Amino acid sequence: MKKKTMAAVFASLMALTSITPALACTGTIVGSDWTKDGSTIVARTEDISANHAKNFIVHPRTTYKAGEMFKDVTTGFTYPQPSTAYQYSSVPDTDIQADGYYGEIGFNEYGVSVDATVSASANDKAQAADPYVEDGLREADMVDVILPRVKSAREGVNLVAEILAEKGAAEGNVFTISDKDEVWYIEIYTGHRFAAYKVPDNVVAVFPNCFMLGYVDLNNAESYVASKDLIQFAKDNGFYQEYNGKFHAALSYSEPISGGNRDRVWAGQNFLGHAVDYDAPVFDLFFTPDDAADKISVKDVMELQRYRNEGTEKTPEKDSSVRTIGTERSAEAHIVQFKDEYPKELGGLLWMTMGNPEHAVYLPSYGNINDTADAYKVEAIDYNADSAYWKFRSLSTLAELDRDKNGANVRAYWSDYEDKLIADQEATDAEVVALMEQNESKAAAYTTELAETIANDAMSKADLMFSELMGYIAKGNFDEAFVPSISVTAEETAETAEAAETPAETTPAAETATEAAAE
Repeated sequence: MKKKTMAAVFASLMALTSITPALACTGTIVGSDWTKDGSTIVARTEDISANHAKNFIVHPRTTYKAGEMFKDVTTGFTYPQPSTAYQYSSVPDTDIQADGYYGEIGFNEYGVSVDATVSASANDKAQAADPYVEDGLREADMVDVILPRVKSAREGVNLVAEILAEKGAAEGNVFTISDKDEVWYIEIYTGHRFAAYKVPDNVVAVFPNCFMLGYVDLNNAESYVASKDLIQFAKDNGFYQEYNGKFHAALSYSEPISGGNRDRVWAGQNFLGHAVDYDAPVFDLFFTPDDAADKISVKDVMELQRYRNEGTEKTPEKDSSVRTIGTERSAEAHIVQFKDEYPKELGGLLWMTMGNPEHAVYLPSYGNINDTADAYKVEAIDYNADSAYWKFRSLSTLAELDRDKNGANVRAYWSDYEDKLIADQEATDAEVVALMEQNESKAAAYTTELAETIANDAMSKADLMFSELMGYIAKGNFDEAFVPSISVTAEETAETAEAAETPAETTPAAETATEAAAE
């Protein structure tokens, strides 16, 4: 089938699977006290459209001349380029001319990560008092403005404060700036008012498209960076609100919580072990699981980002108005892990899916990579079989047409694939940390090759399942659910391995790590 014809087919199919509201991302933070492996987790889904191609690229260290400027082609926002821009990765829109870069997530060479953003809006009174600035800082700019310029998360927060004071904000946003030492949660409320909070290790958060930060202590410079008049400004303009006798930033500045935001806070907190009533008048941003032993794994967060409220009365099948965290409109989803053993320059571990994670796979890459797999760099706004985004998005599209018949075994295969990658990760981490101690450049070359090997292997599996699933659908015999030819049961895997007197199938991560150890 010609690519143009295939593109038209997918445009129609994705219209069928894209039934939830757009522009509605969900963020997650899990402090190290609450993770099973002691890592810190920062995660987010980018929910904008099922037909929104993304790339994954690395921007090399660059030298600029005096007077050169970063420019937002849509709004006209400008900011001076640094004399030396640090190397960084990002996940930009393929069609950057449509509305800007939207780099979303990335690491720079100093181990700083920006995760931008969860869109939100201030209430009418707050906006009237301090309107958004048309050519101010916005989501589309953040990764590409912050990461080339800072060496720590706190430097990033201070940079944002400087930009907002000088240029203002074009929109409300919630985002994070992190490194292995600190995670900063930031809310930009109005044109010039914001608050940032250094997240402690002993809390968990799930945040949809609304402001949720409560009390802001303007006298605690260690934990807060905020507009100096944040509280007084709210008082002076008639929108100051308290909760439990103290100033509450979100109640003061935010719009009332919508049904879709309530849906996701309720679902996310309950999924991560904190029972909360759907009709709670105020949701705390930070919470702890009810059971002290109920620690959270990276796989749990993967499943949270796929969660469609299964097992509850609030599923899309029972109520089409429900907004779930897992949605067909995810352009990509990601999870960052920071681990104590990682050198700062390594950054963290990025787990990322292209398209809806429900029927795609989270693939790991370290923050120090200096390139990505070729398919991640294919600029294809419309369907293109060579593009990583379209490989995973096209498979997901077919799977979502019938979750039971088409999708169940696709999801099961990817889940097993992820489990193997996660199981290999401890050994891979040890290998990478040892290489970092010996030679950082060689370590970067190794992690780059490793990430590309894993990605290419997963994409070959996606291509195969897509081809087989397309054939399954074309035949129209749906008595049995689709089963990919590469799916085997654990029992079959063991029998095959025993017969061959070789270990069961390993992931590309394990193979590459073994080769590196041998060298």
